[in-house]
Amino acid sequence: MLSGVNLPDPLGMPGAPRETWAAVQAHVQTPAPRSGQLILVTDWQGERQRAAYGALLERGADRVVVARAFGPHFGPAGVSALAELVAWAVGAGLTLREAVLPPPDAAQLLSEPDAALAARAVAASSPLDPGVFLPGTGRL
Repeated sequence: MLSGVNLPDPLGMPGAPRETWAAVQAHVQTPAPRSGQLILVTDWQGERQRAAYGALLERGADRVVVARAFGPHFGPAGVSALAELVAWAVGAGLTLREAVLPPPDAAQLLSEPDAALAARAVAASSPLDPGVFLPGTGRL
């Protein structure tokens, strides 16, 4: 999927959930096929209650990295922004996946995107139930 592709700088600002979600919303205003995938990237295995997420977003030929700014690690704003991102992805018909990477790899991918590292994250990703992150499910 992402190998051999030059990736632009990450969307958003690390640690700034609202600003990063706004950057994603602005980016996805352009029409794209109703297919693709959102891969949430973290370095926390089995710790969703404290995790921080960035993402790889693919819609057609559009491939971007989203800064590490989502999830409980960033407080209520991070939880809310993550739920909104996941809800948007479901509504856009994207496949949801999660990749848990070693901390140095996650940090590098989400700050200085590299196509080879992104391809490894894709290969390491697993299907994700969106209900894990959506309000009212009681799972996050």
